[in-house]
Amino acid sequence: MSGIKVVKGLFLCASLFAGQMALGASPQHWQDERYISDSFIRIALEREYKETNHPTLVKWTQPIRVFMRSDAGNASLQRQLLTVHMQHLGMITGHPIDFVTTPDQANIFVVFTKLDQVEATVRQYIGDPDRIRAALDEAICLGNFKINRKKSIQNGTIIIPVDYARQRGRFLDCIVEEITQLLGLPNDSDEVYPSIFNDLSVDSYLSPLDYLLLKILYSDKLVPGMTPDQVRQILPSIVTQLKANGDIDQAAQRVYQHSLRQFVGE
Repeated sequence: MSGIKVVKGLFLCASLFAGQMALGASPQHWQDERYISDSFIRIALEREYKETNHPTLVKWTQPIRVFMRSDAGNASLQRQLLTVHMQHLGMITGHPIDFVTTPDQANIFVVFTKLDQVEATVRQYIGDPDRIRAALDEAICLGNFKINRKKSIQNGTIIIPVDYARQRGRFLDCIVEEITQLLGLPNDSDEVYPSIFNDLSVDSYLSPLDYLLLKILYSDKLVPGMTPDQVRQILPSIVTQLKANGDIDQAAQRVYQHSLRQFVGE
Protein backbone atom coordinates (compact mmCIF):
# COMPACT_ATOMS: atom_id res chain seq x y z
CA MET A 1 0.00 0.00 0.00
CA SER A 2 1.09 3.55 -0.51
CA GLY A 3 0.20 7.13 0.26
CA ILE A 4 0.42 10.08 -2.09
CA LYS A 5 0.76 13.72 -1.12
CA VAL A 6 1.20 16.78 -3.29
CA VAL A 7 1.84 20.44 -2.62
CA LYS A 8 -0.59 22.51 -4.63
CA GLY A 9 -0.64 26.18 -5.53
CA LEU A 10 -3.30 28.12 -3.61
CA PHE A 11 -2.53 31.56 -2.22
CA LEU A 12 -5.62 32.73 -0.37
CA CYS A 13 -4.58 33.68 3.15
CA ALA A 14 -1.60 34.95 5.05
CA SER A 15 0.10 33.37 8.04
CA LEU A 16 -2.49 32.85 10.75
CA PHE A 17 -0.21 32.78 13.74
CA ALA A 18 2.04 35.81 13.25
CA GLY A 19 2.69 37.35 16.60
CA GLN A 20 1.77 34.23 18.58
CA MET A 21 5.16 34.33 20.27
CA ALA A 22 4.39 37.59 22.01
CA LEU A 23 4.33 37.23 25.78
CA GLY A 24 0.90 37.37 27.33
CA ALA A 25 -0.96 36.51 24.12
CA SER A 26 -4.45 35.10 24.62
CA PRO A 27 -4.94 31.36 24.04
CA GLN A 28 -5.47 30.58 20.36
CA HIS A 29 -8.08 28.28 18.83
CA TRP A 30 -5.40 25.71 17.95
CA GLN A 31 -4.48 25.42 21.64
CA ASP A 32 -7.89 23.97 22.48
CA GLU A 33 -7.42 20.31 23.36
CA ARG A 34 -10.44 19.11 21.37
CA TYR A 35 -9.32 21.12 18.33
CA ILE A 36 -5.87 19.53 18.53
CA SER A 37 -7.36 16.03 18.71
CA ASP A 38 -9.80 16.64 15.85
CA SER A 39 -7.00 18.11 13.72
CA PHE A 40 -4.85 15.04 14.32
CA ILE A 41 -7.62 12.70 13.18
CA ARG A 42 -8.15 14.73 9.99
CA ILE A 43 -4.46 14.88 9.06
CA ALA A 44 -3.24 11.47 10.23
CA LEU A 45 -6.27 9.28 9.54
CA GLU A 46 -8.04 10.71 6.52
CA ARG A 47 -6.73 10.58 2.96
CA GLU A 48 -6.74 13.15 0.15
CA TYR A 49 -6.42 10.38 -2.43
CA LYS A 50 -8.60 7.42 -1.45
CA GLU A 51 -6.16 4.50 -1.71
CA THR A 52 -8.15 2.73 1.01
CA ASN A 53 -11.62 2.96 2.52
CA HIS A 54 -10.28 1.99 5.92
CA PRO A 55 -7.29 4.21 6.74
CA THR A 56 -5.21 3.39 9.78
CA LEU A 57 -2.40 5.17 11.57
CA VAL A 58 0.94 4.98 9.76
CA LYS A 59 4.36 6.05 11.04
CA TRP A 60 8.00 5.06 10.92
CA THR A 61 9.35 2.48 13.35
CA GLN A 62 12.80 2.20 11.76
CA PRO A 63 15.32 5.05 11.49
CA ILE A 64 14.79 7.30 8.47
CA ARG A 65 17.73 7.34 6.05
CA VAL A 66 17.58 10.00 3.33
CA PHE A 67 19.44 10.03 0.03
CA MET A 68 19.30 13.29 -1.93
CA ARG A 69 19.75 13.48 -5.69
CA SER A 70 19.94 16.83 -7.47
CA ASP A 71 19.52 17.11 -11.23
CA ALA A 72 18.55 20.80 -11.20
CA GLY A 73 19.21 23.91 -9.16
CA ASN A 74 21.72 24.58 -6.41
CA ALA A 75 22.52 21.23 -4.83
CA SER A 76 24.45 22.76 -1.95
CA LEU A 77 21.52 24.98 -0.96
CA GLN A 78 19.07 22.13 -1.36
CA ARG A 79 21.10 19.95 0.97
CA GLN A 80 21.41 22.77 3.50
CA LEU A 81 17.67 23.35 3.59
CA LEU A 82 16.95 19.63 3.82
CA THR A 83 19.49 19.20 6.60
CA VAL A 84 18.02 21.94 8.77
CA HIS A 85 14.47 20.70 8.33
CA MET A 86 15.35 17.06 8.90
CA GLN A 87 17.18 17.94 12.10
CA HIS A 88 14.19 19.99 13.21
CA LEU A 89 11.81 17.07 12.62
CA GLY A 90 14.12 14.77 14.54
CA MET A 91 14.18 17.14 17.52
CA ILE A 92 10.39 17.43 17.56
CA THR A 93 9.57 13.73 17.15
CA GLY A 94 12.58 12.10 18.78
CA HIS A 95 12.75 9.82 15.74
CA PRO A 96 16.16 9.36 14.07
CA ILE A 97 16.44 10.92 10.61
CA ASP A 98 19.76 11.32 8.81
CA PHE A 99 21.40 11.49 5.39
CA VAL A 100 23.10 8.46 3.87
CA THR A 101 25.80 8.51 1.23
CA THR A 102 24.62 5.79 -1.16
CA PRO A 103 21.17 4.94 -2.60
CA ASP A 104 21.23 1.36 -1.32
CA GLN A 105 21.31 2.66 2.28
CA ALA A 106 18.25 4.89 1.85
CA ASN A 107 14.57 4.46 2.66
CA ILE A 108 13.63 7.97 1.52
CA PHE A 109 14.78 9.45 -1.78
CA VAL A 110 14.55 13.20 -2.29
CA VAL A 111 14.98 14.13 -5.95
CA PHE A 112 15.35 17.71 -7.17
CA THR A 113 14.66 17.76 -10.88
CA LYS A 114 12.97 19.74 -13.68
CA LEU A 115 9.28 19.76 -14.53
CA ASP A 116 9.80 17.97 -17.85
CA GLN A 117 11.61 15.15 -16.03
CA VAL A 118 9.00 14.50 -13.34
CA GLU A 119 7.24 11.60 -15.08
CA ALA A 120 10.54 9.88 -15.85
CA THR A 121 11.55 10.31 -12.21
CA VAL A 122 8.22 8.90 -11.03
CA ARG A 123 8.71 5.91 -13.29
CA GLN A 124 12.19 5.31 -11.86
CA TYR A 125 11.36 5.66 -8.17
CA ILE A 126 7.63 5.01 -7.79
CA GLY A 127 6.27 3.14 -10.80
CA ASP A 128 3.80 3.70 -13.60
CA PRO A 129 2.91 7.44 -13.63
CA ASP A 130 -0.63 6.62 -14.74
CA ARG A 131 -1.30 5.01 -11.34
CA ILE A 132 -0.91 8.43 -9.70
CA ARG A 133 -2.17 10.54 -12.59
CA ALA A 134 -4.57 12.58 -10.44
CA ALA A 135 -1.73 13.62 -8.17
CA LEU A 136 0.60 14.39 -11.08
CA ASP A 137 -2.01 16.55 -12.75
CA GLU A 138 -2.35 18.71 -9.61
CA ALA A 139 1.17 18.55 -8.25
CA ILE A 140 3.75 21.20 -7.83
CA CYS A 141 5.80 18.60 -5.98
CA LEU A 142 5.04 15.04 -4.99
CA GLY A 143 5.54 12.74 -2.01
CA ASN A 144 4.84 9.02 -2.01
CA PHE A 145 5.30 6.38 0.67
CA LYS A 146 4.79 2.64 1.01
CA ILE A 147 3.84 0.74 4.13
CA ASN A 148 4.34 -2.85 5.21
CA ARG A 149 1.76 -5.28 6.56
CA LYS A 150 2.14 -3.85 10.06
CA LYS A 151 1.32 -0.35 8.70
CA SER A 152 4.82 0.94 9.39
CA ILE A 153 6.18 3.19 6.65
CA GLN A 154 8.99 1.32 4.95
CA ASN A 155 10.13 3.76 2.25
CA GLY A 156 9.24 6.96 0.46
CA THR A 157 10.07 9.29 -2.40
CA ILE A 158 9.88 13.07 -2.74
CA ILE A 159 10.11 14.67 -6.18
CA ILE A 160 10.56 18.44 -6.43
CA PRO A 161 10.68 20.10 -9.87
CA VAL A 162 12.86 23.03 -8.93
CA ASP A 163 11.96 25.23 -11.90
CA TYR A 164 8.21 24.83 -11.45
CA ALA A 165 8.27 25.07 -7.65
CA ARG A 166 10.21 28.34 -7.82
CA GLN A 167 7.93 29.68 -10.55
CA ARG A 168 4.93 29.07 -8.28
CA GLY A 169 6.72 30.43 -5.20
CA ARG A 170 6.49 27.06 -3.43
CA PHE A 171 10.06 25.79 -3.28
CA LEU A 172 10.41 25.97 0.52
CA ASP A 173 6.88 24.65 0.93
CA CYS A 174 7.79 21.57 -1.06
CA ILE A 175 10.77 20.80 1.13
CA VAL A 176 8.96 21.40 4.41
CA GLU A 177 5.59 19.87 3.63
CA GLU A 178 6.57 16.79 1.68
CA ILE A 179 9.15 15.39 4.08
CA THR A 180 6.96 16.27 7.08
CA GLN A 181 3.99 14.44 5.61
CA LEU A 182 6.11 11.41 4.81
CA LEU A 183 6.53 10.99 8.58
CA GLY A 184 2.90 9.83 8.67
CA LEU A 185 0.66 12.90 8.33
CA PRO A 186 -0.51 12.40 4.74
CA ASN A 187 -3.74 14.37 4.49
CA ASP A 188 -4.67 18.00 3.84
CA SER A 189 -7.64 19.78 5.41
CA ASP A 190 -8.93 23.33 5.06
CA GLU A 191 -10.39 22.90 8.57
CA VAL A 192 -6.95 22.60 10.19
CA TYR A 193 -5.11 25.87 10.64
CA PRO A 194 -2.60 27.36 10.95
CA SER A 195 -0.87 24.45 9.23
CA ILE A 196 1.26 23.41 6.30
CA PHE A 197 -1.40 20.73 5.84
CA ASN A 198 -3.93 23.37 4.75
CA ASP A 199 -3.86 24.17 1.03
CA LEU A 200 -5.28 27.64 1.69
CA SER A 201 -2.30 28.65 3.81
CA VAL A 202 0.72 30.31 2.25
CA ASP A 203 3.06 29.83 5.19
CA SER A 204 6.15 27.83 4.25
CA TYR A 205 7.13 26.61 7.71
CA LEU A 206 5.83 24.35 10.45
CA SER A 207 3.17 26.04 12.56
CA PRO A 208 2.69 25.56 16.31
CA LEU A 209 -0.22 23.24 15.52
CA ASP A 210 1.98 21.19 13.17
CA TYR A 211 4.48 20.88 16.00
CA LEU A 212 1.76 19.41 18.23
CA LEU A 213 0.55 16.99 15.56
CA LEU A 214 4.09 15.66 15.13
CA LYS A 215 4.50 15.28 18.89
CA ILE A 216 1.26 13.29 19.03
CA LEU A 217 2.14 11.06 16.07
CA TYR A 218 5.42 9.97 17.62
CA SER A 219 4.03 9.42 21.09
CA ASP A 220 4.88 5.92 22.28
CA LYS A 221 1.16 5.44 22.97
CA LEU A 222 0.33 5.39 19.26
CA VAL A 223 1.41 2.44 17.12
CA PRO A 224 1.03 1.78 13.39
CA GLY A 225 -2.19 0.07 12.37
CA MET A 226 -4.46 1.74 14.92
CA THR A 227 -7.93 2.59 13.66
CA PRO A 228 -9.46 6.06 14.08
CA ASP A 229 -11.57 4.78 17.00
CA GLN A 230 -8.52 3.34 18.74
CA VAL A 231 -6.61 6.58 18.26
CA ARG A 232 -9.53 8.66 19.59
CA GLN A 233 -9.53 6.63 22.80
CA ILE A 234 -5.85 7.38 23.45
CA LEU A 235 -5.67 10.97 22.22
CA PRO A 236 -7.02 12.63 25.40
CA SER A 237 -4.20 11.22 27.53
CA ILE A 238 -1.57 12.29 24.99
CA VAL A 239 -2.96 15.81 24.66
CA THR A 240 -3.25 16.12 28.44
CA GLN A 241 0.43 15.24 28.71
CA LEU A 242 1.33 17.83 26.07
CA LYS A 243 -0.53 20.39 28.16
CA ALA A 244 1.20 19.30 31.36
CA ASN A 245 4.72 19.55 29.92
CA GLY A 246 4.13 22.97 28.38
CA ASP A 247 4.09 21.87 24.75
CA ILE A 248 0.70 23.43 24.03
CA ASP A 249 1.32 26.72 25.85
CA GLN A 250 4.84 27.06 24.44
CA ALA A 251 4.27 25.55 20.98
CA ALA A 252 4.90 28.81 19.11
CA GLN A 253 8.25 29.28 20.80
CA ARG A 254 9.29 25.65 20.62
CA VAL A 255 8.47 25.16 16.92
CA TYR A 256 10.64 28.16 16.09
CA GLN A 257 13.73 26.78 17.80
CA HIS A 258 16.19 25.22 15.33
CA SER A 259 13.62 25.62 12.53
CA LEU A 260 14.08 26.42 8.87
CA ARG A 261 12.26 29.71 9.55
CA GLN A 262 15.01 30.65 12.00
CA PHE A 263 17.67 29.45 9.56
CA VAL A 264 16.50 31.74 6.74
CA GLY A 265 16.03 34.64 9.16
CA GLU A 266 12.26 35.16 9.07
